[in-house]
Amino acid sequence: MTVLPGIFSIRHPVLPHPGRVCPLILAFMILIWALVRPDMPAAAPAFAREAAPAPSHNGGRMVTDMAGRQMTLKREVRRIITTFKPATLSVFCLGLADRLVGMDDSSRRDPLHKALLPGINAIPGVGRKATGINVETIVALAPDLVVLYAQRDGLELADRLSALNVPAVVILPETFDTIIASLAVIATAAGANHSLARIRAAMEEILGRLDRSLADLPRSGRMTGYFASPQGLFSTASGQMLQHEIFERAGLVNVSADLTGYFRTISPEQLIRWNPQMIVLSRHMKGDAGQRLSDPAIRNISAVSTHRVFRCPSTLAPWDFPSPLSVLASLWLAKTAYPERFSHIDLEKEADAFHHLLFGRTLTGMGGKINHNPGDLP
Repeated sequence: MTVLPGIFSIRHPVLPHPGRVCPLILAFMILIWALVRPDMPAAAPAFAREAAPAPSHNGGRMVTDMAGRQMTLKREVRRIITTFKPATLSVFCLGLADRLVGMDDSSRRDPLHKALLPGINAIPGVGRKATGINVETIVALAPDLVVLYAQRDGLELADRLSALNVPAVVILPETFDTIIASLAVIATAAGANHSLARIRAAMEEILGRLDRSLADLPRSGRMTGYFASPQGLFSTASGQMLQHEIFERAGLVNVSADLTGYFRTISPEQLIRWNPQMIVLSRHMKGDAGQRLSDPAIRNISAVSTHRVFRCPSTLAPWDFPSPLSVLASLWLAKTAYPERFSHIDLEKEADAFHHLLFGRTLTGMGGKINHNPGDLP
């Protein structure tokens, strides 16, 4: 079984209830897994593994998903259902959109998905992760593969569907490595690995350029940054989430790195104590950011007083969101924080080229643009 380099060096939320499992319990879980599967190194948690190559077994393909669940797919995967936006975007990246027969309701409304698949409204919705996935609708659509999330009730749904003879895999794209691992699970299950190496190479090329350009910048000389999640200004990403890695690879020190789990609510006083030099707002952040940032106490934060508050810039698909496009967020953030080191970077050209590689169409050609300050920020 192959493993993506670097996955295990990154802290990761624990399945199935992030932030609730203590290290002793996690160590016990890994030990039991190692005893059951002696071919697996004990240091490799199940959710951090890339899908293994799919050997033939009784005429089918064996697949291991990111929750460590194993299954044999005995028929060709021609009908796919996705249950959350990262899964749907992964299917688009792999060139499998023509196999979609159902998707979550949020994916059906996504601007990028609509641009890539004009007939998306004809594809049935199966509910939403936040409010519930409709198992009956999924079963009625007779899928060959369902792609599920690892949070909330994702594992329970996967087992429930499997009991109904509906093949289901779980993915967990929360770092650059596990974004690739998630793509690999879907590609392996669908028997469509032809795009995987190209996507991996493109992501690694951008990240490699960032690493080389920032290699001589000491941590003491790096800017501090804060990410405001879609839930509001005082909701932020922990050090176990993708947004943390976006910051780190862009050369910023994430002030919320010591938090664990998923999005965490903080107090205004905590943000003031952190005093970040840059604030990045999720493209889909709820609430009136301008009004919050105009509060007299908040105005004294370094990022606000120096006008270094930005929105993640793509108007088409949020780059602060688990997908291969997230590497563009790091590139944009690095250029914004250290313009003298990245003056040669034409971000629009880079974004167009990367979108074309993934989807066969450019960002601007699909009606998107780069706009990191839409005018509602101080």
